[in-house]
Amino acid sequence: MPIQMELKVTSGKPIYRGHDHYWSVIKDLGKDNKLFTRHEVALRSNDRDDYSVADYIKRLHAAGFLEMIEQRLQVNRGAGNSVYNVYRLIKRQALAPVVNRDGTLGKQGLAQLQIWNAMRALPGFSLVELAVTASTPDVEIPRETAKRYVTHLNRAGYLQVLRESSNRVQGMWRLKPSMNTGPNPPKILKTKLVYDPNRKEIMGAPLAEECAA
Repeated sequence: MPIQMELKVTSGKPIYRGHDHYWSVIKDLGKDNKLFTRHEVALRSNDRDDYSVADYIKRLHAAGFLEMIEQRLQVNRGAGNSVYNVYRLIKRQALAPVVNRDGTLGKQGLAQLQIWNAMRALPGFSLVELAVTASTPDVEIPRETAKRYVTHLNRAGYLQVLRESSNRVQGMWRLKPSMNTGPNPPKILKTKLVYDPNRKEIMGAPLAEECAA
């Protein structure tokens, strides 16, 4: 039987990485048609080797969100010269674009976004109501997907239980007004953490399961 372990996470400590954070930095650096570089984005991020920042910028450029204006030469003493790209933001939107490496728009994360939007719109919901409301012609939300997201957000303190579920009655929840933190959906990380990109914080008591041998 897997062992559950409670992880220690510093409360309120921001996490300055991930596509949501990189996109917010790019929007800030690129406002008023200003130019920026990958290094400037990395300076505001917790990305040690700049790989994640570089990868996301390449995707945005391939998808047409960024325009490469020029290449500049940087003289490095004793390490040889290097060339770096200068970009301009040409397509701005509120949420971080989900882009595949080939520049096509991806669907990863859309299920959580649609469920989050439905939670914010509904005064109260059962799992079936949430799944139906959150579904679109492009991305259908199964009841089990809605259930997993509700379970994690409830554990993290986002939801108020309006009615406990039983064999005969569906459970009912609502999003607490104080936890309607913004348009970005809280993300369920691989370690079963809930990360809120609006607050840039880990929410709730995180649990990790020991993997079976």
